[in-house]
Amino acid sequence: MTSFKAAKRAVAIGLTSALLAFSSSEARANGRFPESNGIFFAPSDPNLVLLRVTFGLMLSHDRGATWDWVCERSIGLAGIEDPMFNITPAGTFLGSTFSGVTVSRDQGCSFDFSPNTKDYVFIDLTSRPSEAQRVVAFASSYDGQDEAGAIFFNSALYETTDEGVTFTKFGATFDPTILGETVDLTPSDPDRVYVTGVRGPGETQPSGVFLTSHDRGKTYEETPIALVPGEKAPYIAGVDPTNADRVYVRTYTAVDRPSRLLVSDDAGKTFRVIFTAQTSLAGFALSPDGKKIWVGSMLDGLHYASTTDFAFEPRSRAEISCLAYASDGLWACSNEKSGFVAGRSNDEGHTFETKLHFCDARGPLGCAVGSVTHTECHLGGTSSNRVPPWPPQRALLGCNAGLDAGPDAAGGEPPVDPGGDDGGCSFAAPSASPVAAAIASLFAIVAIARRRRRASS
Repeated sequence: MTSFKAAKRAVAIGLTSALLAFSSSEARANGRFPESNGIFFAPSDPNLVLLRVTFGLMLSHDRGATWDWVCERSIGLAGIEDPMFNITPAGTFLGSTFSGVTVSRDQGCSFDFSPNTKDYVFIDLTSRPSEAQRVVAFASSYDGQDEAGAIFFNSALYETTDEGVTFTKFGATFDPTILGETVDLTPSDPDRVYVTGVRGPGETQPSGVFLTSHDRGKTYEETPIALVPGEKAPYIAGVDPTNADRVYVRTYTAVDRPSRLLVSDDAGKTFRVIFTAQTSLAGFALSPDGKKIWVGSMLDGLHYASTTDFAFEPRSRAEISCLAYASDGLWACSNEKSGFVAGRSNDEGHTFETKLHFCDARGPLGCAVGSVTHTECHLGGTSSNRVPPWPPQRALLGCNAGLDAGPDAAGGEPPVDPGGDDGGCSFAAPSASPVAAAIASLFAIVAIARRRRRASS
């Protein structure tokens, strides 16, 4: 059974990589243009910030003054993935991947998969601020089809209370006709669990599903979310910090189709549209009191509203690929065209202070010799013809002047000239088995849609 699941996952990732690489006129490394799309903060270390990028992670220990790189191979990614990350109070990194929940206990120098999550496709994870040591992860993947062609999925929630050493299933079994998408807990109600999914993924007109639990996942109430043509799935954008009944949902669409932001004030029983974007919304943030809201996309820029009337107004023309509100202001992901890859605003989104240009990154994270990150990101693996991946990665970023190998506490090897290497993070698509061939088309569509399920934690 394990090999069957592994084959399905491998084909999905391989086909997704191939499709995206083929469709991009500016393919880079794993087939994607370099960009940032998620920001994550540590609950007990105000200086620690993770920036998710399409070629791994950027990590800062000084609140964005300097940044170091962790490549995809170190994290354990096997293709085109944008994992959700969580940092526990003890400083452990947890990430949802197509191969399980990846865990780092030394802040990025080594990663490994939590044993009882390996070989499952994890698509989301979350925690409540008041019990941040408890992390809930969501696994959902293809599970077969019947003779009539009906497709079924295996979806389950898992939780850890021991820093990712173990994950155990909790809550009710989900309807196998639903492909899971997102999960969220509510800051003000410890028993509330929200889940979204979709029936008929890959079909011309899929059906959105919103699930609400008032008893910590033991039972769920289901509400349909009508998707308009072009919308593929509903994703939870956020939950009001003080009102567990108010939940925000955004619809995922292709880059050239409009998407909507919905809100429910009755725990998901009904929804109303409060914002329509020109393309898929990539950024969403709420103030700590829930009274202010920001949304953004690559075409719409940044918009702001009070949650008393949801009268949105434009704030910035920056192309937004993620948003996150923190104690020191509104953080955003964007691009060099907008003036920053990561930025912070102290005036509620009118202007942004640049926190990172890609070419200012120092290089691979400094880690001890023998650690996964040192081996993969400094040296380029263990093969005899290895190439240090940072110089070619810098070239792909358009940073040709100077090659800083990054701070290496244990003394890394000197950089060499780029030799056609892909940054140590590429993926070769496996050949499809007969079983995998039957599900390849569906899985490719599903995996592509999951690339950007959430902009940040």
